[in-house]
Amino acid sequence: MEIVRGGMRVGIEPRLGAGLTGLWWRDRALLRPAPMGVAWFNDLSCYLLAPWSNRIAGGGFAWRGARHRVTPDWPDGTAIHGLVKDRAWSVERASAGAAVLSCRVEPGELAWGFLVRVQYEVGEDALRTVLEVRNEGGSADPMPVGAGFHPFWLRSLDGGSDEAEMRIGGLRRYPCEGMIPTGAAAEDEVCRSLAAEMPVGAVTLDDVFAGSAHGAEILWRRSGVRVRYRCSDELGHTVVFTGMAGSFCLEPVTMVNDGFNLASRGEEGTGVRGLGRGESLRVEWTIEVGTM
Repeated sequence: MEIVRGGMRVGIEPRLGAGLTGLWWRDRALLRPAPMGVAWFNDLSCYLLAPWSNRIAGGGFAWRGARHRVTPDWPDGTAIHGLVKDRAWSVERASAGAAVLSCRVEPGELAWGFLVRVQYEVGEDALRTVLEVRNEGGSADPMPVGAGFHPFWLRSLDGGSDEAEMRIGGLRRYPCEGMIPTGAAAEDEVCRSLAAEMPVGAVTLDDVFAGSAHGAEILWRRSGVRVRYRCSDELGHTVVFTGMAGSFCLEPVTMVNDGFNLASRGEEGTGVRGLGRGESLRVEWTIEVGTM
């Protein structure tokens, strides 16, 4: 399905995590287009992360004195990117320029049932996405929750010479082993380079940062195109991945990688929310596109 308004066109795949199959502005692809008949979440143009973002290590996590197991689904032995990325979603309503989809998950993999709902709305030069995760019961304990977005931006809009640049201020990078934090986040040379404006190919990153992507910019100077992020306050962490050909990821998320385990050990600032039954985490991310 597609939603369109003005120069903005967005493809959505309800059968695969309600993820995006493409984003086109003035007939130019900005996100990496998904292949026809896409069947694997990581081939989508952008997918939704819930009820956690990025990795859980060790096949599970401790929470409120209990051990909860999750199924590892990534080659490194972690459980990655939540539980709704590859499920079929229901279309609640749709119009020419907006769509609302939802996915209900019963207790099983987790001790809690939960509902995830997404609203996509296109403007003349923008895409607004609202993602909500609601605890629907099961365990009497509060449910640990995180959420976020995983877009794949094209490195070049002209096939090679127009390399994107990123500008993101106020970040602090976590030291990690295998993408699992081993210490506190701190500003370093990479953070300073990102704040000053860094070409995507300047350094290979697969890193998580404390700090919001709100106000971040992606610039394709030769093509004269700029993308700017608007993020709600809950999206207080950022992941940057540049280690692939053709595309890169600038991910606004609520929580640090392995945040459930870090929170259970008393670490502060993980971004993990504990939701009582009927409570929700709601996040909003807007992509604004313009010329330079």
